[in-house]
Amino acid sequence: MRLELDTMKRLLRAIKWLWGTSWPLYAAVVLVANVIGALAIMLFVRFLIPMPEVRSFTSEVPHLEVIGLTYLAFAVIVAVVATLFLFRPVLDWQRHPEDHDPNMVRNLVMRLPVYQAVVCAVVWLIGIAIAMVVAAASSGRLSLVIGLATLLAGMVVVLITYLLAERLVRPVAASALARRFEDSTLEPPITQRLRMTWVMTTALPLIGTLLIILGQRQGFFTDNAAEIIPAVVALSLAALVTGFVGTSFAIMSVVDPILELQEAINRVRRGDTDAQVDIYDGSEIGVLQAGFNEMMRGLKERQRVRDIFGRYVGIEVAKRALEERPTLGGEDRKVAVLFVDVIGSTTFAVNHSPEEVVEELNKFFEHVVTVVHRNKGIINKFQGDAALAVFGAPISLSDATSHALTAARELRQELKGMTLQAGIGVAAGHVVAGHIGGSDRFEYTVIGDAVNSAARLTDLAKDTPGRVLTNAATLRGANEAEQARWTVMKSVELRGRREMTQLARPIRATMADRS
Repeated sequence: MRLELDTMKRLLRAIKWLWGTSWPLYAAVVLVANVIGALAIMLFVRFLIPMPEVRSFTSEVPHLEVIGLTYLAFAVIVAVVATLFLFRPVLDWQRHPEDHDPNMVRNLVMRLPVYQAVVCAVVWLIGIAIAMVVAAASSGRLSLVIGLATLLAGMVVVLITYLLAERLVRPVAASALARRFEDSTLEPPITQRLRMTWVMTTALPLIGTLLIILGQRQGFFTDNAAEIIPAVVALSLAALVTGFVGTSFAIMSVVDPILELQEAINRVRRGDTDAQVDIYDGSEIGVLQAGFNEMMRGLKERQRVRDIFGRYVGIEVAKRALEERPTLGGEDRKVAVLFVDVIGSTTFAVNHSPEEVVEELNKFFEHVVTVVHRNKGIINKFQGDAALAVFGAPISLSDATSHALTAARELRQELKGMTLQAGIGVAAGHVVAGHIGGSDRFEYTVIGDAVNSAARLTDLAKDTPGRVLTNAATLRGANEAEQARWTVMKSVELRGRREMTQLARPIRATMADRS
């Protein structure tokens, strides 16, 4: 008893899961399309074929409609069972995806429309064979006409079944192909699909019309030409309806993914680098969808590398490195250099844990980076507890000296009240800016007297009120507004130099600053 209850519970869970997916809709649409096609051809044969044998056949075979409907019900049951057997691996995969080979599932899902069309074709062929055998007992000519009529109708229904299945299976195909798609032969190519749609939904009904007209002229049907008019009209209307339906689905199979790609491209243009499209087509369209997703993954990875690279070497340097091929060597550039060095970092490191030292340094350098970038400079490198900022390379900057001096003054204000304090030195001049190192490892940097002067000024600034220094030569290169915010001091001999250097430091806020 308990075993029966467990079986019943599992069955109910399976039915509940199945009903919660798109499969009931899929089964209903495919079934209705085939039933409508079967009923249509039965009515056409019964009332519109212009042959005297039809009337005698229906009178000789009692309950003909009942026989036809009985086979129709039988065919529906057979088709449902075959479809469930065919789809069972897919249903199992949807419930337990980790237990199935993704390649097997991918190939099966993408071929489901073809397999569904094959099941439909087999059922129709069996029905056609039965109809021809039954009709042959009355007339061989009637058997041939019924066979041709039902064959043409069956071909139309089979194609429409394929188009319906291809569209309805898209959500499942999108899940199966979510990761990758490399094979474009899982479904008929687009050109074959479109041509086949035209042939089976438009050409076949027209062929049926021509056969009736020719048959009437050859005496195959009734001698009264007026009696073939209803059949001709019915086939013409069928060509219009099936042609429109088939062409519409064929168009949607091509246009829908194109519109989705267009929308995804528009999202990318708006800056959405996470844009992706579903892959649900087993032809060239699927390759195009997969190619777009692969392109977006590459673009996202490139953006990620660029972002990480930019954090290490600076956005401008990273941009130039990605756009151009870096080579060893440099060029002469007129730049301004800002050097920042923490005061008492050794003592601070001794009295604090490494984690605390790193945390405070990061807080300190966060201000440095913000101020430098705000004034159009780049952080060229961090050297332990020091930072080197460059203004005017690699991107040329007009009035680079003024920007560097402004950054030094603002940084003085930003660092007030922080645990770590620093000396700040600014110097301008000609340097060699470029890639220095070996062929396998190099970095963008600047080398020249301006860098050395900024480092020496930073050492002096640590013991100077305000802790910011530049030299008179650098100050003369700034604009008048910036010069007004600095005052010239005494001359000193910097370490490693034989000539005197006149110093300058910022003064207090002027009336212009306050205004």
